[in-house]
Amino acid sequence: MLNFKKIFNAWVTAYKPSENQKLLAEKRNEICEVCPSRKVLTTKLDIGVICNECGCPITKKIFSADFNDCPLKKWESVDTLYFPKQKVEKTLF
Repeated sequence: MLNFKKIFNAWVTAYKPSENQKLLAEKRNEICEVCPSRKVLTTKLDIGVICNECGCPITKKIFSADFNDCPLKKWESVDTLYFPKQKVEKTLF
């Protein structure tokens, strides 16, 4: 199910990000650039490159305020640096 509030907030943040938000987005984008789920629809629009897993424009998705919000969970290593209080649960299974 789509979370419109989360999507809206990411778009707002992308419009006027803080320095930390810009740095986090840049690091997330580096991961997305080499991801096989990255899909180019058009190079003429800022939102023309999407995540083929969730359908979000990558230029906006990278501004999500949620820890490791990548559908494939590829942002954890980067997000850990910007969400220092976030604890990652590890289990035996």
